[in-house]
Amino acid sequence: MTYDQYLALGFGVLFASFALGFKSSIAKKLSAIFSVSFLLQAVVGFFNQKPISILLLFYSYLLISVAFFYGLSITRTVRALANKAYTDQLTKVNNRTFLEDILKKELRHYETLGINYCVVFIDMFNFKKVNDAYGHTVGDRVLAEVGQRLRKSVRSDDFVVRYGGDEFLVVLKDVKEDRINSVIERLRESLNFDAEGIQVRANIGYAIYPKDGKSFEELVKVSIGRMYEDKKAMENE
Repeated sequence: MTYDQYLALGFGVLFASFALGFKSSIAKKLSAIFSVSFLLQAVVGFFNQKPISILLLFYSYLLISVAFFYGLSITRTVRALANKAYTDQLTKVNNRTFLEDILKKELRHYETLGINYCVVFIDMFNFKKVNDAYGHTVGDRVLAEVGQRLRKSVRSDDFVVRYGGDEFLVVLKDVKEDRINSVIERLRESLNFDAEGIQVRANIGYAIYPKDGKSFEELVKVSIGRMYEDKKAMENE
């Protein structure tokens, strides 16, 4: 074997160890490709026929790897920043910026395709009592708990948005009208919990497209009206 073939064999083994050691599937695949390339060149004696230096090829592969993973790192950073910009940092659900920039466009797309959806408006009953009695630190913990419970109560393709303060919006995609009441009761049950001795509950109103409105704004208005009806009934209990 020539010197270049020994180098090719060594680099093939090196990249094979990288492929085995990396946790990232992309890194595994890239290392495996490089490993096979070097090992094949060592076996067939490719560099006996070509004047190219195996070291030059190794550094070229190394440069490709660095450039690839640097670009991947930048992409992940940009994606993370975008996620942060659209996430309410307290409750970890989507924020109003997400609602304005992305969700409204998505819902217009639903309307164009004739996909029905349901807007659920949620206001936390007794939340002011928690803030008044225990302060905003405890109040923030309650809101964070609400966000977590909402995320667990809906499907992965539904949307949860912190609308403001202790108000939340849930958008349910392609949900059948005869299932709405069971979904609402599941949300209501999930949001009924004890906070420092004060029973926190949810006032909920909903509206369905296109039955209750022809636009997202109309649906929000209807759902808020129904939420206040629910709140009035709860206050009279």
